[in-house]
Amino acid sequence: MGGFTYENNKKNPRIYKNSDEFGMCSLFVKEFKIALRPLLKYKNVGMLHQRLMSLCSKIKLLDPTSEKGSRSMGGGLKTLKGKMLLREFVFTPKAGIRQHFGNPDIDEADFTLTWRGFDPSSARFPKGATDFELLYLVLAYDPDINLFTTYEAVPIRRSKQGKAEVLVMPLARNVKKKEGMHFIPVIGLRYLEILGEEEYECLGQDAVGIEILGVY
Repeated sequence: MGGFTYENNKKNPRIYKNSDEFGMCSLFVKEFKIALRPLLKYKNVGMLHQRLMSLCSKIKLLDPTSEKGSRSMGGGLKTLKGKMLLREFVFTPKAGIRQHFGNPDIDEADFTLTWRGFDPSSARFPKGATDFELLYLVLAYDPDINLFTTYEAVPIRRSKQGKAEVLVMPLARNVKKKEGMHFIPVIGLRYLEILGEEEYECLGQDAVGIEILGVY
C-alpha cells in the first residue's frame, strides 16, 4: 500500500533526505524563537514561523561542505551569503532602530555594544509614548546540537528629553565560546507611556522593534 508515510519515505532516498533537512530546519526555527523569547514576548510577529522556515531553507542550501540531505543552518552560516540573509531578515518593518539611531559597534571579544552619538530624540515616538526601552541579546548557536544560549544585557530606558551620549551595553554574563559556534547579536526596542509611577505598553506596529545586528 502506497502513501506518504515514514516507512515509504525511508525507501525513497530523495524524499527521506529532504525530510531530514526539513526536520533540522524546523528544530532550528523552534530553538531560535525560544532564544528570542525576551524580545518576542512583547511582539506578536505575524507569520514568523513560516517566514523563518523559508529563510532557513535558503540558508541551508548554501552549506558548502555537506551532502544533499545533510545540509544545515550551521553549514550555511559559515558563508558570507548565509550571514547576510540572516542579518537582513526583517522582523518588524514599521519600527526602525538603526534607521533612527545609526549602527552600533560590537566588540567581538565580549560582545559589548557601543552606540556612539546615541540620541534618544532621533527616535520616532508613537502617539502617547514618553519613553523607550532598549533590550540587547546575544544568541550563541551551537550547530553540533542545534541549540541556542541567550545572553542578555541589562535593559536601558531613555525619554524624549534624553540627550546624545555614548551608550554602552555590556552583557550581564560572559559568553562561553567554542570552535564552530555562531553568535547573533540582536537589539530590541519597545515604546512606553510613563505617567508618574504608572507604566503602559504602547500598541501598534511601530511600538516594538527587533533587528539582528550581525552574525559572528
